[in-house]
Amino acid sequence: MLRVCHSERSEESRYPIRVSIWRSFAALRMTFITLALVTANRAFAAPPQVVISSPDNGEIDVAPDVKEIKIEFDQPMNPGGRSIVGGGDSFPKISGDPKWTDEKTFVIPVELEPNHAYHLSINSDTFRGFQNRGGDSAEWYPIDFKTRAEGSQPAKPDVTLEQNKAALKALTDAIDNDYAYRDRKKIDWAKEIAKRKEQFENAKSANEFARLTAHLLRLAEDAHVFVKAGDVTIGTRANSSSPNFNFAVLQQRVPKWTEGAGGIITGKFEDGIGYILFSDCSREQADAFDKALDELKDTKALIIDARMNGGGDEDAAQRVAGRFVEKPAVYSKDRIRENGKWTAPLDRTVEVRKDAGRYAKPVAVLIGPKIASSAESFVAMMKYGAKAKLIGEPTKGSSGRPMPHDLGNAVTVYLSSWEDQLPDGTPIEGRGIKPDILIKVKPVDLQRRDAVLETALMFHRSQSK
Repeated sequence: MLRVCHSERSEESRYPIRVSIWRSFAALRMTFITLALVTANRAFAAPPQVVISSPDNGEIDVAPDVKEIKIEFDQPMNPGGRSIVGGGDSFPKISGDPKWTDEKTFVIPVELEPNHAYHLSINSDTFRGFQNRGGDSAEWYPIDFKTRAEGSQPAKPDVTLEQNKAALKALTDAIDNDYAYRDRKKIDWAKEIAKRKEQFENAKSANEFARLTAHLLRLAEDAHVFVKAGDVTIGTRANSSSPNFNFAVLQQRVPKWTEGAGGIITGKFEDGIGYILFSDCSREQADAFDKALDELKDTKALIIDARMNGGGDEDAAQRVAGRFVEKPAVYSKDRIRENGKWTAPLDRTVEVRKDAGRYAKPVAVLIGPKIASSAESFVAMMKYGAKAKLIGEPTKGSSGRPMPHDLGNAVTVYLSSWEDQLPDGTPIEGRGIKPDILIKVKPVDLQRRDAVLETALMFHRSQSK
């Protein structure tokens, strides 16, 4: 039986744009439609993915009289489960019963308004009802689109065949010569581009060309790759990993929970163990961290919770980590791909903060699969520079330093330019940083306890005996 539910959720951060692909629902009341699941025999080794949707993800000239949203998957799906996630004014009005028209195609009847931006997603990191017949959840896939004004005609073409041919060559050259992770997934890029050549060349708009580019680059499974056309940014990869934290439970478990400036949250346990939630590598939060740490300077040990941190500014991460290191330390190496060549690996070093006092007592850092990009650099700084104990699950494994490549037809593609490595030369991409103490959690357990936090407390208490 169909069940419509309402829930409060906070998801990962997104690009601040009008029509965005990988969008979060932070502090947003969401509506999701879900059905009970029935598990069948496993038929595919890889989790299912959305091949394409109609309206297309990132499309900005959708006719308001469109009556359905069609989603096509890459493999036969279990018809007994679904998660259509969204909420608020951007969630389209569902006008009938969503249904499967065949084993791979799902249709949602809708009523759309003119000149309106819409957003929904197929699954998310926590709502995972769309599954294949083997019980594998489909990758999180957002669908963002905008309808044109009432009575207006479809937009006129704004790119030419010759512009698109030149843009396709520029895209090919950028992937071949400047994309750091070109070979990571063993993709035959020449073959994949050739398959799409006619579509690329005959694209009628920069937006259409950008959407085709995003579909191609989804093959790379690289969260730092995205495409821009005008004010539309189209991402190619979301972090579908389930979180190893529950914010509501965490708030109940940390005594003296205090929300401060910049989003920093602090707490203090009765036996003198301090707690700081560091959720964003921003200058604002780094400044607020200083104040929070000064207030907790007399604690006997500290827990830094980075599990919600999806990245940001590496300089901000340096400022925070610099409060814990005793001497400069190499926390990472990177090599850059440019013009078809690699630079030699360069050391990246975390420095001691000379403008603020050092916290020299034991530190545990809580980590998990939502940690990515500059936040992973922060974790590495704390591991190799501050000698902190890492507790939880491996980080996402996603670091790219995306650089823009102008394709010449009003489309810009951003490709990862560096390969980030651990100090021993091990690439981080797709691997992440492993914890010193591995704590695997199940989603059902997160409703009542926080085993990662509990382990950090036990670790600190065992050290003080």
